[in-house]
Amino acid sequence: MAPPSYSDLGKAARDVFNNGYVFDVLKLDLKTNQNVEIKAGGTQHFTSGAVNANLETKYVINKNKYLFNFVEKWNTNDVMTTEASVSGLLPGVKVIADGTFDRKKQTKTVKVKAEYKNDYISVNLDNEFKALKPIINASAVVAYNGWLGGFNVKYNTDSQTLQSNNLALSYVAKQFVFTTAVNDNTVFGGSVFQKLSDQLDLGLQVSWSSESNDSSLAIGTQYQLNNDVKLRAKINNKSQLCLGSGIKVKDGVTLTLASLFECRQFNQGGHKFGIGLELAL
Repeated sequence: MAPPSYSDLGKAARDVFNNGYVFDVLKLDLKTNQNVEIKAGGTQHFTSGAVNANLETKYVINKNKYLFNFVEKWNTNDVMTTEASVSGLLPGVKVIADGTFDRKKQTKTVKVKAEYKNDYISVNLDNEFKALKPIINASAVVAYNGWLGGFNVKYNTDSQTLQSNNLALSYVAKQFVFTTAVNDNTVFGGSVFQKLSDQLDLGLQVSWSSESNDSSLAIGTQYQLNNDVKLRAKINNKSQLCLGSGIKVKDGVTLTLASLFECRQFNQGGHKFGIGLELAL
């Protein structure tokens, strides 16, 4: 199996902390998987009352050994994106081109991306054109006996500056994933994912910044109570306790409930709640 992209290193642990938590919003997602896949979503913030919505359509053409994808996206900030991708031209190669137009800012962005994967290496090269000189985002991940080593660099050819450089090392076992990373030589972090049983997952995240001397520690878990209910919880060193649940109301209908409690100032408020509803047709 091909190694993951650099952005997916440590994803198992991140999913424990990110999936299923919606705070201070009422969220609705709708998706359909017919001949044309359609996704629509919207959020309303409880505090500000602001409403955001998005619409995405995806058309897939599977012809012989070639796979074509056409995706169009739009949101209420008047940002429109059109994306086309093709794979199968060469073994392990995928090419993507997309254009984004921000109507409010009157700006246009064109991106050309290439991806190559085999059993031992995964390489990504992205070029973002806002002018003639692009911003280059390159990454690679190499696999060897359960170990994954990767790097990522972002270089602005216009200003001739290195905007970011990141390194990561990960060890993947059957029910255990350990990942450590260094970002821009200033932020050091790591994560651990452990599948304790078929129903219970555990995650740990730590980070430290040499510039600000700030550190963070978080522990999270998710438990599949039964086929219809998943329970989630996480807490960090700022005494923020988050609880969540995903409830399958019926086939294609999932209700998400989440809450964040400021334990250090429990009587002073600042707690947040959120509701999400996902419909799959």
